[in-house]
Amino acid sequence: MIRGATCAPAALTSRRPRYLGCKSNPNLPAMRFSCLERHTPIDFNTRRQAAFARKQQRERDRYPLFADHVAAEQHSPDEELARRQRRSDNLERTTRALHARVWREKRAIYFSLSDEQRAEIRAKWKAWTGPTTALYFAYIVDTVSGEYERRSEAARADTLAIRRRVLASLPEQTALEIA
Repeated sequence: MIRGATCAPAALTSRRPRYLGCKSNPNLPAMRFSCLERHTPIDFNTRRQAAFARKQQRERDRYPLFADHVAAEQHSPDEELARRQRRSDNLERTTRALHARVWREKRAIYFSLSDEQRAEIRAKWKAWTGPTTALYFAYIVDTVSGEYERRSEAARADTLAIRRRVLASLPEQTALEIA
């Protein structure tokens, strides 16, 4: 459990959001957020093992003259389970790192805004009925702070510049002369 976090009523949501307050200043309101769930170990049951064996057999049947070579290149079900578990662990690690980075960045932006903007963000976040993840918090902070409009305008300017370069590089058709 995170220090300073309390659980919200379970009736409000199935993913029980938590409230994270600032320990250094108890007058600041708590921030509502949902923890990312941990991945469970991969269940490589008999059905999945049979499907994996059928996949390997299809690969060997595709090249009947080289079935021995294909079989030598294939890996065992235990290696496949380890590979899938590594990919799952890596996905979980990168996803959690992304959410943590976004949360830290947007909280820093939030605390750099004026009191009126922070009040507006707090009101919108309190009324938010969707998932209480860092990415949705970032959306609210970006719309209130004007960052969303700045990024949109920069993207429109980049798109316009690309279109102009493409149109300038296209050959122009000369006047059609009818004799």
